[in-house]
Amino acid sequence: MQEFSVDPLTAEFPGLAQLARRSRYEAVSVELLPGDVGRRRYLRLGLSGGGCVLGAVYPPEEEDSRRRWLAARAHLRSRVRVPALYAEDGAGNQILEDFGPEDLASRLASKPADRSIWLARAADVAETFAEIPDPGINAAFDRDFFFREMDLAREAVFDLWLGESLDPDEKTTHDEWAASLALEIERHPRVLCHRDFHGNNLFPVGDEVAAIDFQDLRPGPDAYDLASLLWERTTLEWMTEETGAAVVARFAERRGLDAAEFTRRLDRVLLQRAWKVCGTFARAVSQGKGPVYRWYLPRELALVRRLLDRDRDGSFPELFESRLGSLC
Repeated sequence: MQEFSVDPLTAEFPGLAQLARRSRYEAVSVELLPGDVGRRRYLRLGLSGGGCVLGAVYPPEEEDSRRRWLAARAHLRSRVRVPALYAEDGAGNQILEDFGPEDLASRLASKPADRSIWLARAADVAETFAEIPDPGINAAFDRDFFFREMDLAREAVFDLWLGESLDPDEKTTHDEWAASLALEIERHPRVLCHRDFHGNNLFPVGDEVAAIDFQDLRPGPDAYDLASLLWERTTLEWMTEETGAAVVARFAERRGLDAAEFTRRLDRVLLQRAWKVCGTFARAVSQGKGPVYRWYLPRELALVRRLLDRDRDGSFPELFESRLGSLC
């Protein structure tokens, strides 16, 4: 994380500096935080009286993201712990509540004895999302969306990472599997989903779990957020099937769902997400973005391998094994 004095804040982020002065959140220290996949920038502003706030800067091309974030926050805030909005100038600059440097992923990794407690609390937030009506901010997940993610994964894994494209017959095998899985999970019961419900977007705040980065919330499969929570890259090092099953069983009971049926739906949603994530990691590795993705990728491939069902997934499990089995 980059730290710099207050003067460069005025030079590099003049709109945020002006908003901070006007709203009496002038900083005595500034820390530039790692960015996300968009072009938004986040800064931790240390205040003279102690404590910190976050500065968020949306460039013009992220205006739609800012608008959706505001709408989603307004819809969620009575039910879900979301950041307080202290000040905004309508020009892409915000002053927000700071939940601190420790996200849920860090808490789960550093305190194994507390994992069951915090996973249950996070799952309760996913349950709350599932109970909230759709505000209509974003289009629902559909089969085309799911297929497109899997097709991009095919390209990234085979074409870019391995440098060994599928031949026409193999591509047909993949595409038939992807289309079938996309249609299957599109037909699952639908609830409101956060969209990126993983440990880097969740924060322990007292005894609560707070959520950020919720601007992409939309209707989707009822197991989508729980699958994201349990089997994302931040949990791959320590998550077990037994740990995940306990969280799933509790979630299903609290929502009045048949646990076995819900588990089967979650596994199918997780298969689609895991293959999509393989594509994300493979693309990053092919672009030389660092060793961390090389570490994650075999583990994500192993998750796909575990979830593939020879009775439901056509010839793709055999193709996967022949091309990728030795890399898991």
